[in-house]
Amino acid sequence: MLRGLRTALYTAPDLARAKAFYTEVLGTPPYFDQPFYVGFDVGGYELGLVPDGRSSALWAVDDLEAAVARFRALGAAVLEAPHDVGDGIAVATVADPAGNPLGLIANPHFRAEVGARVAATGASMSRQVIEVETTVPLTPEQVWPLWTTETGLRGWFGNDCRMELRIGGPFEIYFLETPGSRGSEGCRILSFLEPRLLSFTWNAPPHLQTRFAHTWVVVAFDAVQGGTRVRLTHTGWPEAGMQEVSSDWTATFAYFSSAWGYVLRELAAHCGKLPD
Repeated sequence: MLRGLRTALYTAPDLARAKAFYTEVLGTPPYFDQPFYVGFDVGGYELGLVPDGRSSALWAVDDLEAAVARFRALGAAVLEAPHDVGDGIAVATVADPAGNPLGLIANPHFRAEVGARVAATGASMSRQVIEVETTVPLTPEQVWPLWTTETGLRGWFGNDCRMELRIGGPFEIYFLETPGSRGSEGCRILSFLEPRLLSFTWNAPPHLQTRFAHTWVVVAFDAVQGGTRVRLTHTGWPEAGMQEVSSDWTATFAYFSSAWGYVLRELAAHCGKLPD
């Protein structure tokens, strides 16, 4: 329900002066700048300025209404009902049984630092990987936009998507309708080399407890006789989790060991239907 501590919110009656001050302090301009709210990305967290209200810490949620309803069901008091503060940003405040206020925020504009939720790197990463491949009757230049444009992805992968081909850009494939559980929300482009290689972070489906710790996927496109070999490698699995046979991580690994084969079969079928 809580995606992590997201925002330190500070009251700034003179918003222009505060914005100038923090721009100098942080050495970077705000990523979001409106009369009602100014937001800075600070190492994957957010420093937010508002012209009125009170300073507080805000926890990120995907679906604010659902989060508040869940808190209420658990006995929390609602101090501030969910409301939009402008441009799609919504906030609310609840109180835990001891009376401590918890600020909640759903902010579609904020994108955390690339790799901030990767499950494992370096020595903590398992040697186990998932590798699948297929060959399609198109050139790498023709296959590339099927993975790197929203129009291309919608033709064969999921029901909808959000894709921006840039480092840190979203690579979000949507399969379901429920906010926060639609698919690969929060996943991002790690690197790309057109039209040869694409890598992105990846998450588990909603029914698995590993959903909010990301692994990553590398897709390579190699020209071969008669088309392109598409090779997908899913890595970034934490060694500690993979050592337990019945852990959530081994369940996630098993899920994608099957799922990626299906995905590449869908790609191959789609490519076979495209005009030369």
